[in-house]
Amino acid sequence: MSKDADLYQRELDRYRGQIANEPQNALTRYGMTLINSLNPADRALALKQWGIEITEPIDYYNLGVKFAQEENWSEAILYFKRSVELDPELTDAIYNLAICYEKTGHTPQARSTWEVYIGSVGDSSETFRVKEHLKELE
Repeated sequence: MSKDADLYQRELDRYRGQIANEPQNALTRYGMTLINSLNPADRALALKQWGIEITEPIDYYNLGVKFAQEENWSEAILYFKRSVELDPELTDAIYNLAICYEKTGHTPQARSTWEVYIGSVGDSSETFRVKEHLKELE
């Protein structure tokens, strides 16, 4: 790694740490200069922490993914639902929402979400796979 790349990485790591521990200081020190160097979920979370409204379905989706990875299913559900509300064609959000409902034991919501997914996915092999999965939920 070159000296410049190493310096950039160290500064980016500091930025991440400041966002996690002192979000307002991160904003004061760095402004928005490094925001797009963060992964999409961390970018959306930083904006939210700074009180900047996120409006893009993909930002809500990325937050849903982040919370799902942490197995915070109820928080993930909130973000996936909002993502789907803003973009009903975002099939990855619908899919993940169904999974989260299953993880929280909300089988009726999971079933209805899987049905929405089947209606929007448009892939016959995926449709078959999900229909088989729905039989397992009975």
